[in-house]
Amino acid sequence: MSEATKTEFNRNSPIDKQRNESKNMPKNASRLVLLLAASSFILTGCATDATIEATTEVATTVDCVPAHPDLTTVEAGFLTVAAYEYPPFSAIDGESLSGAEGEILNAIAGLECLDVMVQPGTGAAMIPAIESGRADTTLGSWYRTAARAEIVLLSNPVIIDQLTLISVSGVDSVEGLIGNKVGSTLGFLWNEDLENVLGKDLSLYETTQALYADLASGRISVVVDTFPSGQAALKNTPVEGAVFNVPAPDERVVSTTKPGQTNFPVSLNNPGLQEAINDNLDTLRESGVLGEIAEKWGFSPTAVAETVPNLL
Repeated sequence: MSEATKTEFNRNSPIDKQRNESKNMPKNASRLVLLLAASSFILTGCATDATIEATTEVATTVDCVPAHPDLTTVEAGFLTVAAYEYPPFSAIDGESLSGAEGEILNAIAGLECLDVMVQPGTGAAMIPAIESGRADTTLGSWYRTAARAEIVLLSNPVIIDQLTLISVSGVDSVEGLIGNKVGSTLGFLWNEDLENVLGKDLSLYETTQALYADLASGRISVVVDTFPSGQAALKNTPVEGAVFNVPAPDERVVSTTKPGQTNFPVSLNNPGLQEAINDNLDTLRESGVLGEIAEKWGFSPTAVAETVPNLL
């Protein structure tokens, strides 16, 4: 599970449906055109007038054929996404999604000829929205965990989320944390292990803002976070000389040996959507779109490489 308010019940422009006069276009060709249009739109960051014109033109000349024609969603024609702000994984801009996972879901919706419908809420409302059938999926660095797998269906891994040590002194190992004042955010899976190693030298924070403010002031000397979360936090709370290190595997902290894998959970009653998401993730990975999105949002391309699913 990722940071902040996440517990087991707790953390776009939409890619337009594209239609056309050419109703006899082969399914695979139609999907390829859609994927390329989605990719070019995503990777521009913000759309220019030329981008908008190009997208409009494709929309009027391509008959969108969904990758999974019999897909069932909460509301026909839409992929309803329960969403909350958790950069760089998820962000809400009006009625649109952005962030790394937001752009990936935009692309998945495009492959299925669906519009994205954003259902904003708090982190605590995300998984219940899936369980109750109010939303199709959610985003915001939801880890694949055994407990979560009992209440929702988990997709294949989307982003591999590695534990990272952030400090001015360059601490680069779990052993190196000993003797330092260390901070982490409430909700991280590694907190219990760190408490066993560090005892009273570990402080847990409700918000990343407070966490990094204490790093900047010197009240703590090391932050335990993820790489992209740390990058985003330091833009708002700069810490001169801060360096990032991924520690070597250490059995005392399981997250260093078995990193979290984010996913797009769906209702237990909709295995067809789980299958469609997995298939579309493969398509986007093979086309290079996943890697481009990862880099745009500060992740390494390896963060979206194909990996064996695990449960924390």
